[in-house]
Amino acid sequence: MKPGEEYDLKRIHFIEKATNHFRFLCDEFGYSGPKHTMHEQENEVVIADRLEFSNDSIDRVIVLYNAYHPNDYGFELHIYRPSISMKHSERLMMYYVLKEDQDIEQTYLIAAAKFLREQCMDIIAGQEWKNSI
Repeated sequence: MKPGEEYDLKRIHFIEKATNHFRFLCDEFGYSGPKHTMHEQENEVVIADRLEFSNDSIDRVIVLYNAYHPNDYGFELHIYRPSISMKHSERLMMYYVLKEDQDIEQTYLIAAAKFLREQCMDIIAGQEWKNSI
């Protein structure tokens, strides 16, 4: 497989599998989404994909972000409260996977979804969390 093909497959699998594995946010907790955006360089090469799930009634946004650029870190799962702050620096990073530890199939997304469902149930359901935001 050529590097470009591997890169394209990684992106496709991230979008499809993240949407499927995190669908429980919509089905069980009333989140909308995911809203997909991507970040491109000036040469139109996509360097990151972003999926956003939001629930306005409980003031929560959950962001799944996967960066592919050589200088970026990889997958990050963030939670924030948009009524308090939209700043990236004030979001809770709940889970991450370095780019070097990812496979083409993006199998780590199963563990990330399980972590969010099991370890962050109170937060995704709308309860307050112990953080400054």
